[in-house]
Parts: sequence; structure tokens; C-alpha cells
Amino acid sequence: MSLTTHTRGELAVLRAVIGLLETEGYEAVRIRAVSARAHVSTRTIYQSFGNRDEMIASALQQWMQENIKEPVEAIAPIPGKPIDEGLMRLFRQIFEPWERHPRLLMAVDAARSRPGGDRLVSFGKRAFQPAIRQVLRDTDPAYARDVSEILYHVVSGLLGQFRTGDLPVTGLLPIIERTVHRLTESRVHPPAE
Repeated sequence: MSLTTHTRGELAVLRAVIGLLETEGYEAVRIRAVSARAHVSTRTIYQSFGNRDEMIASALQQWMQENIKEPVEAIAPIPGKPIDEGLMRLFRQIFEPWERHPRLLMAVDAARSRPGGDRLVSFGKRAFQPAIRQVLRDTDPAYARDVSEILYHVVSGLLGQFRTGDLPVTGLLPIIERTVHRLTESRVHPPAE
């Protein structure tokens, strides 16, 4: 997955946005505050990003691109191993950066419903749907669709609990793992031929 190309000033803006999101939260990100931190004019920010929401979405997308440890496409099923192992490798790759940066996960959740947020949702789907399909490629297509759909809704619900403070960020992966295990019990990848 290639990183979006930005000018030096735009990169300074994106770093300033991430810094504010991590230290002060979503509502603290204001054009003037970012301008001061990034040492660029507000005009440059408006010309590059259009508005606050697009600027935040761009910063979060850039952060997500930079924090994917390895290409998710590399997560392939291991013949003879349970499907849940492959799915959990994928979910760990997705959620371990968020465990280290929970305020950024909160910011992504907040940004999804604002202008530019659809880009974050699309980015996530483009990045991880191929990996989910790859892990489940040797299963019945209807089963794979059902598992994918169920996991999407489980993760959405867990993020809602995280947003309201009812679930700590470190509580997400254990629940996802239990769910994955229940959904895939006794299913293994067929041996390689």
C-alpha cells in the first residue's frame, strides 16, 4: 500500500494534527492551532485540505498507512491450521497500533461520520477486505461472507462500547478473539495439494 504524496508543509500539518489528536483529542484540532504547530499559514492548510474535517481525515489516513506493519495481503491461510489463527493475525495487525494510540482510534471513530470520513471507511475496507478474503479463501463462499459480515458488526459494536468508555481499548482484541474462535471452531484450512 503506497503512501499518499504530500509536500513538506502538508506533512508538517499532518504530523501536527496527529500530535494534537494524541495529546488533546479531536475537539482540540483547530486550523489555527495546527498552523502554529506546523509553522505554515492557515491559507496553506485551506488550499491543501479544504477544511478542518478533510485535514483530520487526511492525517488519520496517513497515520494508518504508516502504521500497517506489513502488507495485509501477506496474511495467507496456513494449510492444516485453524482459520481463527489467520483471522487473529489480521485483527492483531489492525488493532495493536490502536492499543498503543487509543486517542487516534477515538479520532477515527469521530471522523467517520464527518466530511472526509467516508474516505477512512473506504481506506479500511480496501486495506483489509482482501486480507479477510485471503484468510477465508479455502472455505465455502457463503460461510466466508457470513463470517466477514458477523465480524464487521461485532467490531462495530465493540468500537461503540469503546467510544462510550464502556470498554477499554485493550478489551477489543480478547472479545474479537473469542468471537472468531466461536465462528470458526473446528474449521481448518485444507492441506496444500
